Amino acid sequence: MAIGGKSPLVEYMKEIAKAVSEKKGYEIRLGMCYSRPLLEELNWDFDLIFPLYHVYSSSTTERCLLRIRKLFGEKPYVREWWANEKFIRWVRRNIEKGLNESGFENPHVVLSVHSLPKRVIDEGDPYEKSHRKLARKVMEAFDLPWEIAYQSRFGRGEWLGPGVPEVLERLKLEGIDEVLLYPLSFIVENVETLYELDVEYGKVANSLGLRYYRAKLNHRDPLLSEAIAEVIENAGGK
Repeated sequence: MAIGGKSPLVEYMKEIAKAVSEKKGYEIRLGMCYSRPLLEELNWDFDLIFPLYHVYSSSTTERCLLRIRKLFGEKPYVREWWANEKFIRWVRRNIEKGLNESGFENPHVVLSVHSLPKRVIDEGDPYEKSHRKLARKVMEAFDLPWEIAYQSRFGRGEWLGPGVPEVLERLKLEGIDEVLLYPLSFIVENVETLYELDVEYGKVANSLGLRYYRAKLNHRDPLLSEAIAEVIENAGGK
């Protein structure tokens, strides 16, 4: 299969938890809302809830928090952590590595964000604004043209856009030849990076005659585990 038969998401999340535990001596366990190890399987008392969603949304973070409250009662939690300086440096490092690997001379950077139904944003969800703040902060370090595009749109109704394929088509019409794409919504590789961005959108870029490179998510970079450990410490984690 195109991505090796399965998503590496859970395995990579476990690697992050282990790295933070080894760095600071925390006892960290992974609980997932939609795949094993499920939250319902956590027969364990804990002091702090840390979401691996770095940007808060009512449709992701809050749904998981509601399930945790139902299962375990009220617990201290981190709402979001995208503004941590070490995390921002980690994102920049991933982009820098992608730029070096691509060999591009005049790249246009596209920051891909997982889409949400527009009605969620219209109801006051901060997801879109937070991603725009994160994008501006990250790209301050680069003297390059950039923009946000959206991926993983499905279902009925209006979703956040424009989509990545639409942006690729527009950039080609504008005379852009080199596009570096970075998945700003994710911290580990998964189906939506390895297949949607690499395979599906790679085919779109190839059909347009664009030089296209997708910067990788290096979850093993110590900066990421240091960022998470710092956020946990500042939140009063033990």
